[in-house]
Amino acid sequence: MPTDLEKALDSLVCVFHKYSLKKGNYHALYRDDLKKMLTTECPHYTKNKDADTWFKELDVNADNAVNFEEYLVLVIKVGVEAHKLSHKE
Repeated sequence: MPTDLEKALDSLVCVFHKYSLKKGNYHALYRDDLKKMLTTECPHYTKNKDADTWFKELDVNADNAVNFEEYLVLVIKVGVEAHKLSHKE
């Protein structure tokens, strides 16, 4: 039986593929895919930065796509914000 962390990791991969496969590419989120993912999957944590800004920040290799490793940077940043908010009363 998978652990909670293993389930969370599987979920992160599934969410990435849910949006990357819209254009048939397992390895890339394009600008409109990223925007849809941000507005659908994490609107509370990404509302202070628009999708274009996120895209420019995440696409570190400037190939006009966000690969899985670049997506994980988003996960880290959103995760840090979620952790901060979990401690607010």
